Amino acid sequence: MAKKRPSSEPVPVGELIRGRRMVLRVGLREMAIKLSIAPAHLTDIEKGRRTPSEDLMLRIAREYGMPEEDLRSGWSRADAVVNEMATVSPTNAKKVPEFLRTAGDLTPEQWDTLIKQAKLFSKKPTNGGVG
Repeated sequence: MAKKRPSSEPVPVGELIRGRRMVLRVGLREMAIKLSIAPAHLTDIEKGRRTPSEDLMLRIAREYGMPEEDLRSGWSRADAVVNEMATVSPTNAKKVPEFLRTAGDLTPEQWDTLIKQAKLFSKKPTNGGVG
């Protein structure tokens, strides 16, 4: 018999995708074919013994109809743009991690406000068409 998980404990991503596959009423072998992987590979992912590659994670998101960000969070896989932005310059290499640590507990609404502000900062000043 499976152990009960406390309600405050997050459900492992492998269990989430298995549950989603069940809701979709797709068998393990059929889903493995759709994902172009071996059924044993999908079993290992669902049981948390393997983490999918970037490409496979994106195929899982598409086939299961799950938000990519849920899978990225569950597998601790940041989007490649995070690494790209954090390493584009020495300033970014220093400031991006500091910024992310500082902003880690923001609500979705606070993130939206911060993103709007960043967009305002990033707009290039216009010179009124003179040039």
